[in-house]
Amino acid sequence: MTIIGRYVTREIARYFGIILLIVLGIYVTVDFIEKVDNFIDAGLAWQRGFLYFSYKLPFIMVQMTPVGILLAVMITFGLMAKNNELLALRSGGVSLVSLMRPIVRCGLAATLLMILVAEGVMPLSVSQSNQIWLKEVKGRQGTHVRQNDIWLKGDETILHLKLFQPDQQVAKGITLHRFDADFKITERIDADEGTFQDGAWVLRRGIIQQQGDRFDVRMFDEMHMPLGFSPEDLALTTPKPEEMSFLQLHRFIKKVEAEGYDATRYRVDLQAKAAFPFISLIMTLIGAGLAARGKFTAGLPSSVAFGLGIAFLYWIVFSFCLSLGYAGTLPPVVAAWGVNLISLCLAGYLMINAD
Repeated sequence: MTIIGRYVTREIARYFGIILLIVLGIYVTVDFIEKVDNFIDAGLAWQRGFLYFSYKLPFIMVQMTPVGILLAVMITFGLMAKNNELLALRSGGVSLVSLMRPIVRCGLAATLLMILVAEGVMPLSVSQSNQIWLKEVKGRQGTHVRQNDIWLKGDETILHLKLFQPDQQVAKGITLHRFDADFKITERIDADEGTFQDGAWVLRRGIIQQQGDRFDVRMFDEMHMPLGFSPEDLALTTPKPEEMSFLQLHRFIKKVEAEGYDATRYRVDLQAKAAFPFISLIMTLIGAGLAARGKFTAGLPSSVAFGLGIAFLYWIVFSFCLSLGYAGTLPPVVAAWGVNLISLCLAGYLMINAD
């Protein structure tokens, strides 16, 4: 690596670290102010609160790495442009290709960092933070979540769901057990699906088995039944993509589809999990292309403004495409990778037309 390459790499890495620390600090502070009352009301020790916020850091780190690396590149080149360093380098015969090498290395390093954290650390840390929030803060002691099942325990009931779709408020594969004071089963209800309507669950295509003085079994097509759990409760216990690695989410999709349920939403999340880390590399190329075209020469303020604007626009379009994928309007691959392809084309256009 040349002296110039080491210099550019060091500056980008330095600003990236500063930006990431600032963002993490702001997030933890805001989240702490918002939730400190909940921890106090629950009587939780400060060590558990510290662990809760620590477990959330990998998730925020993954989400903010693309923005951080983009801002780092734009700040570095914005300050170099303001101090006429870029002019001096170009006057000395340093080509744009030479300046691109350290940028690409930084982008690849950021992408690799996102993949390692997202696959190796984030699933466990997010799961642990959710468990602390649900069980220790919210007091949902009877909640247990696995990758392919949801179990919820009430005062006299145990509810099992094979799948819950929060956006449609539809539960699939419902099994409800009711118990008496001696913890003996008095009733079992099985239903293919249930929807939440007017404050109650409507179960469809099921069977009721009751054990009393005599054993009674009857079928039903539709029945209103209070399950004791709202869609908000179930949404908190539904397996979340960020709690699973790529392979775990892939196996979960296979399990859901093998049982005959629609897994379109999870397929979109699977493709998004694969596509999102590569935006770090694309963002560095966009930042370098803007710098090479001389779009900002005022240093830090204009660099930050450009960077935040680009990141905000990307996130809006990316979220919109994912929503179309969830609705089935776009195929999962197109919904997740389409914005990356457009952004890569934009980066290529900026680099080709750079001075």
